[in-house]
Amino acid sequence: MEIARTFRPALVSWNLTRKCNLNCPHCYLDAGDADEDELTTDECLAVIDELDALGTEMLILTGGEPLLRRDIYDIASAASERGMWVVMGTNGVLVNEHVARKMIECGIKGVGISIDSVDPARHDAFRGGPGSTVSAWKHSMRALEICREHGLEVLVQSTITRDNRDELSDLVALARDAGAWSFNLYFLVRTGRGMEMNDLTAEETDECLRELIGFQDEAAPMLVRAKCAPQFKQVAFELGRGGLESGGCMAGTEYCRIAPQGDVTPCPYMDLVAGNVRDSGFAAVWNDSPVLNALRDPSALGGRCGACEFSELCGGCRCRAYAATGDPLAEDPACTYVPGTLSLEPPTPVTLSDPVLERLERIPIAFIRSKVRSGVETYAARHGIRHVTSEDMDAALAGSRAMSFPDAAMNGLFSGKHRRPTASPPRS
Repeated sequence: MEIARTFRPALVSWNLTRKCNLNCPHCYLDAGDADEDELTTDECLAVIDELDALGTEMLILTGGEPLLRRDIYDIASAASERGMWVVMGTNGVLVNEHVARKMIECGIKGVGISIDSVDPARHDAFRGGPGSTVSAWKHSMRALEICREHGLEVLVQSTITRDNRDELSDLVALARDAGAWSFNLYFLVRTGRGMEMNDLTAEETDECLRELIGFQDEAAPMLVRAKCAPQFKQVAFELGRGGLESGGCMAGTEYCRIAPQGDVTPCPYMDLVAGNVRDSGFAAVWNDSPVLNALRDPSALGGRCGACEFSELCGGCRCRAYAATGDPLAEDPACTYVPGTLSLEPPTPVTLSDPVLERLERIPIAFIRSKVRSGVETYAARHGIRHVTSEDMDAALAGSRAMSFPDAAMNGLFSGKHRRPTASPPRS
C-alpha cells in the first residue's frame, strides 16, 4: 500500500549514549558502558540539521545518562538555535549549580528527572541496582530543586510496576510539591533489562489509569500524564473527562527514537530498526522506511485494536504489542476494552472565534499548537459549544490537565517568545 508522505517527526527522543552511572533494572536500553561507535559530535550536528529541515519541534536528549557525553551542551545548543524545544532526560545524579547554568545557556527548556519511590531506600535500591552505594534519591531530589531555582521547568518521571503500585498517589504529591509542571507515569514495557520485571496486569493498568484521571484536579496546575498507555484516552472518554482524550500512540507517525549508534526505531521501547542515520541519513529513514510506514496505516492494526472504534483516538501501544507478540501491529495486551462497548457520536461541528485563532497562532511550536487546538475543539464538542470564544478556551485549558504539553502557564507559550526562527542560523 502506498502511504502518503504527510508525516512529520514533530517529537524525537534521542538516546545519545548507553553510558550510565546507575543500573536500573527496568532500563529499556540496557545502559551501562558506552558503545564504541556512538555517533560523533559532527554526526549528531548533521542529524540536527535534518531534523530542523523536517520540522521537528521538540527534541528529548537522554541516554543512558546524557550528561556523561562531553559534547552534550554543543548538541543541545545546535538544536535550540534552530528553534527546537529541547528537554533533557536525566537521573539527576550529576546535576549541580554549574550544570543547571550550562543547561540554561545552551537553551534547554525542561529537565525530566526520574523518581520511582517516595522512600529514599526503595528508590536507591531500584535505581542503583544490587550493591550500589549511590544515593540516587538524594541527588535526584536536589536536582529538582536546583533546576527550579534556575528557571528550568521540571518533569518528574516515574515507572510503575507492582513493586511501587501502592505509591502512586504519593508520587503525584511529591511531584506537585516539588513544583513540577508535569508528572509522567510510565507503564513498564518489558524490553531491555525490563524483560523480567514484575509488570502490571491489564486490569491493574486500567485501575491505575482511572486513578490518574482522578488526580487531574487535585494536582492542578501540574499536568498528570500516562506514558506508554494510549488507552488513557479511551478511559477518559468513558469517564466523560472532556479535553483529556486527544492524541494516542505516536510511534512512527509523529515520534521516533534515535539510538546511540544511529539506529532509528519507532519508539524508545521498540528495538525494531527502521534504518540507520549513518547509512542513508535521517530524512530517508523517516520518509521511506517500511517499518515506519506500516505504523501510519491504522487500518492495518490487528486484533481488538483493529476492530476498535477508538483506533484513531488511541491506536494501542505499538511497542507493548511488539514486545508481547513480535508484531508491532498486533493488539495491545495491556488494554481491557472490548470494542463496541461504548458508542462514539459524530463530533459537533466547531468553529473558532478570531481571538481564539490569534491566541493559537501565538503558540510558537506547531506540534504543541495542534495539541492545544485539538483539546479546545474536543472540549467544545463535548459541551455542545459550536463557536468557541476566548472564555471557552480558558475553560477548556483549565479542564485539560492531561494534554500532551503545557498550556499558557508554561514559559511564554502564548507570548511568541520562543517562536521558531524562519531560517536556521548557520553553524560556526
